Amino acid sequence: MLEGQLTHVSTVQTWECDSNSHLNVQFFHQRFREAGTLFRLRHGLDDVPMATAHTRFFRELHVDDAATVMTLPVHDSDGAVYLMHRLTVDGTTLNCGTLDRLRSDASHLDTQPLADFPDAAPRGLDTGPIPPLPDTAERIRGGRGAVTCITHVLPSDMDHAGAWRAERLVSSFSNGGQSAWALLGATSSWLRERSLGRVVLEMKFDCIAQPRPGAVLSQSSHCIDLGSKTYRFCHQIEDAVTGELYAVGQVLSVLMDLKTRKVVPIPDALALPGAA
Repeated sequence: MLEGQLTHVSTVQTWECDSNSHLNVQFFHQRFREAGTLFRLRHGLDDVPMATAHTRFFRELHVDDAATVMTLPVHDSDGAVYLMHRLTVDGTTLNCGTLDRLRSDASHLDTQPLADFPDAAPRGLDTGPIPPLPDTAERIRGGRGAVTCITHVLPSDMDHAGAWRAERLVSSFSNGGQSAWALLGATSSWLRERSLGRVVLEMKFDCIAQPRPGAVLSQSSHCIDLGSKTYRFCHQIEDAVTGELYAVGQVLSVLMDLKTRKVVPIPDALALPGAA
């Protein structure tokens, strides 16, 4: 069994799966938020679970898989403390792991070095705070970004303490993934014709401010860079009326052959907007 405290057990439901027929990213984060809530209650921590997180995905989850989360407090080389949530199906194989940043006093916790757990450490995305993009309107006008989700905040989007649930933030990101790939030319129809699916390898986000029920959120998504197998893009969520910034995030994504379930190279037909 993976090291740590048992903080979550559940079974994957059909309605939690997406067009790739596997567990959608928002429901990984729901499980991590619930794990983080339990650990905080056990240890007298009062900050918001999964308000700042860095997640890596290793293996798919499918309908009827039983997901278990083990949680362990860790610290990085700069002294920042995280709850390391690791999700497994068989008890020993890591399917997904996240670093849930602790903002409350964690001096009473017995933390372990993050360096001892390389599988959970960030890899494809830089560590640290995510700088907001200052020129989103210009990027959208130039075809390098798009408005990818507009949604209304409901009371049910908040947790028991009135904080925005992490999975609702990530749900918006999940909606934006389709449009972010479409900026390259990989529309849903283009992907269906080739039996390809969009898959997230790594994701990080910061919830900068808490929206309140009744707010309308507008998300924009923007190209950052395109490699031979990976595509990095970002999301920003703002108040659709006031422009207040609520959340920023980055995603490292790949294309998967839906028949073999293997990652494939980025086709030559796809390119960053404006690329020669």
